[in-house]
Amino acid sequence: MWLEHTMNRSALSGMMRMKRLSQSDLARMAGVSRQAVSLWLRGTEGKGANDPVEVRSSHLVALARAAGVSVDDLVDDLPLLGDPETRADVETEMLWDRLYPGLIAFAAALAGREPAAVARLVQVRGMYGAAAVLGESIWNGFDGYKRFLPPVRRRECQRLWDLRQSPPRN
Repeated sequence: MWLEHTMNRSALSGMMRMKRLSQSDLARMAGVSRQAVSLWLRGTEGKGANDPVEVRSSHLVALARAAGVSVDDLVDDLPLLGDPETRADVETEMLWDRLYPGLIAFAAALAGREPAAVARLVQVRGMYGAAAVLGESIWNGFDGYKRFLPPVRRRECQRLWDLRQSPPRN
């Protein structure tokens, strides 16, 4: 007899994107077939993308250990995805032009410091707001993402960046 546990499907797919793992990678990590992982991600008819999926506890623990995440990271809702209203607000704010297909893809791009995603965060939240999310990489990587900013926002950010680079006056 084995114990079953529920795993959050969106957390699993988010981890896959952020760590750039394939279904085969997940299967090897969890000790299951690729088809089992496909079922985890696809779910059964009538279940939505955010519905939990039943997995053996041993597979869940093995997957978490191999991926370097906690079991809770695979069981709990991802931030912003649990509340539909908050999710809709953030999607409207960040993905109005469908630059990314969804918040998970956008978060994965931010985690990978993709210039277009970083520029979108800076465009919407400003440099200080984006730095609160991504840290010093906002300032250190400015030359890499500034070309993705709209011209007016780029000039504003350039001024801030220049001020931050200049030595303090006595």
